[in-house]
Amino acid sequence: MPASLESLPAHGQKTNVSDNTLFGFGKTFEGYLSYADRIQLSLKRAKAIIDAHALTVHDIETLTRSFWNVHTDHAMAMDTGAGTLVTIQINLVAGTLVKYLKGNSYVKSLMADVLSFNVLAHYCLTEVGHGLDAINIETTSTLLDDGGFELHTPHPGAAKIMPPTSPCAIPAIGIVFAKLIVKGQDYGIRPFVLPLNDGKVMMPGITAKYFISLLLPPREGPPPLNHSITCFNRVKLPHDALLGPLGSHVEDKIAIRANHINTIWRTAVGALALAGSCITTMDRSAYIAGRYSQRRTVGLPDKSRVPILSFRTQHKPILTTLAQAFVAKEFFQVAITKFAEESTDLRVRQAWSTIVKATLVEHSKTATLLLAERCGAQGLFAHNEMCSMHASLLGLSTAEGDVLGLCIRLVSELLQERYHVPSSTHPTSLLALHEQGLFAENRAILAKISGHRSADFNNLVLPKSEQIVRAIGHRMAYDAAVDAGLDPRITSLYLATAVKLDSAWYSENADLPRHLQDAQENEAICAALPCLDEWLVKTGVERHSQVPILSESNWATFVEGLQEFGSDEGAY
Repeated sequence: MPASLESLPAHGQKTNVSDNTLFGFGKTFEGYLSYADRIQLSLKRAKAIIDAHALTVHDIETLTRSFWNVHTDHAMAMDTGAGTLVTIQINLVAGTLVKYLKGNSYVKSLMADVLSFNVLAHYCLTEVGHGLDAINIETTSTLLDDGGFELHTPHPGAAKIMPPTSPCAIPAIGIVFAKLIVKGQDYGIRPFVLPLNDGKVMMPGITAKYFISLLLPPREGPPPLNHSITCFNRVKLPHDALLGPLGSHVEDKIAIRANHINTIWRTAVGALALAGSCITTMDRSAYIAGRYSQRRTVGLPDKSRVPILSFRTQHKPILTTLAQAFVAKEFFQVAITKFAEESTDLRVRQAWSTIVKATLVEHSKTATLLLAERCGAQGLFAHNEMCSMHASLLGLSTAEGDVLGLCIRLVSELLQERYHVPSSTHPTSLLALHEQGLFAENRAILAKISGHRSADFNNLVLPKSEQIVRAIGHRMAYDAAVDAGLDPRITSLYLATAVKLDSAWYSENADLPRHLQDAQENEAICAALPCLDEWLVKTGVERHSQVPILSESNWATFVEGLQEFGSDEGAY
C-alpha cells in the first residue's frame, strides 16, 4: 500500500475526515491496489471516520445530531466500503449493545472496543434463504444443561450472508441472531454476541466463505468488502453470550412480531441513516458533473468553442440534482427530529425511515446514472466516482431493509388505516394533491376487493407501492423545504421536476397537460441556471472530491501516474 495512505488521525481528533491523507487524491490510483489492499484501505478509513467523530454511548442511545452527522460526512461517500463498516459498527452493533449495558460489565467493555474500532463488529441477521422475512430465520441457539448455548446452522440456506466476517487483520465480533430453543420450545429470535475471528483465523466451529474467491465472484463497482457466507457448527457459547433475559415461550403471533421488531430496531435507524448518505452522493455527483461540464468544451461551425454546460441537456440534470440535494437536506433534518421522538408511535417512526429512504435512494440513483452518462466515457470509470457511487446505491437500497419490501409493508398498513403519517403543511400544493389522489384511488380498489392479502391487491396495488411512498416523500420534502424558507428557485425546480415523475396523473387530475408541465419546468430551470456556480460551491464538495476530471491539474496528475508503454525512443 502506498506510504501516503498509511497515516491515521489521533483518536478523537475533531477534524474534517477527508482532510486526512487516507482520503486524498494523488498519483497512485486506488484501482491499482489488490482487493486485499483495497479492503485494508477501507478498514483504515473506517477507523479514521469513527475516531474523528468520537461518538459516545449517549450519542448512540439517544440518536444525537452527532450520530446523524457521521452519516452525512462526505468521507462516507468517498469510500462506501468504509461507510458500510462505519454504520454497521456504530448503529447496528453499538446500537444493539446499548440496550444491554446496564449491569453488564462484559457488554460495557465490548462497547468501548466497538466505539474505538479496536474490534471489527458484524451484525449477522440475514440468511441465504431469508432476506426480508428475517422473522423466519433458521439459525438456532439451544440452551444447554450447563447454562450455556449451542449455536448452529442447520442447513446451507440458514447460513448468514453478507457481513464481512472473514479475517482481515482486526479481531472480529458479531451479534448473531438465532432462534432460542429451550427444552425443545422456541423462545423467539434473540441476539447473541460472540467472537468470530482473531484477525487471522476463525474461531472453532465457525466458517466464512469469502465472496472474492473461485467460488463466488466479487461485487463489482463500489469499493470491495470481504462479504462472506458464515456458518456455525455447534459452536458452544457461554451463558452471557445471550443479550437480555432468557424470556419464555410465546405463541401469540402479534407478540412475536412486536418482539422481533423491537429486537432488530436498529435496522430502522440504519435505513434512515443510510438515506442521509444519499444526500452527499447527490452533492458529489452534481459537483463533479458540473465542474467537468464547465471545463469541457465543444467546437462550433464558426470555429469557436463553448462549454458543454451551455446545453440544456447538460445543465438540466445538474440543476435538478442540486435542487433535490438541497431539498433533501431540509427533509432529512425534519425526519431525524421526528424519528427521534420516543413518544411517537413506533410504526410511524419506521414509516419516516421508509419514506425518506425510498425517496432519497431513487433521487440519488437517478442522478448518479444520468450524470455519469453526461460525462461520456469519463463517467464510466470508477476513479471519477459517479458509476461507483451508483453501484454503491444499489447495495444501499437493499441494506437495512429492501426499499420495495419496506414500501409494500408501509402502503398495506396505511391503506388499512392502521396508523397515519403526518399530513401536509401545504395541503393545496400539487404534490399534496398527488399524494391524496393516489391514496384515494388505491383505497377505492381495496374497498372493492377481498382484502389486502387477496390476489387483486397483489396484482393491482402492490406494484404501485414504491410510487405511493415516493409521492408521500416528495410532498414531505417539499413541505420541509418551503417551511425552512429555502430559495424559491430551488423549491420551484424541485416541484416542477417532481410533477414530471408522474406526468400522466397531473395531466388527468390537476388540469396540467404536458405542455404546461414542460413550460413550468423550463421556467424553473431558466431561473435556476444563473445560480449554478453558486449552488456548486454551496454543496461544500470542492475540498472533499478531487477526481481526475475535475480540473486540468488533477487530470495531469492522474495521467502522470498511469503506466506508460512506448518505443525505445519514447512516445512523446
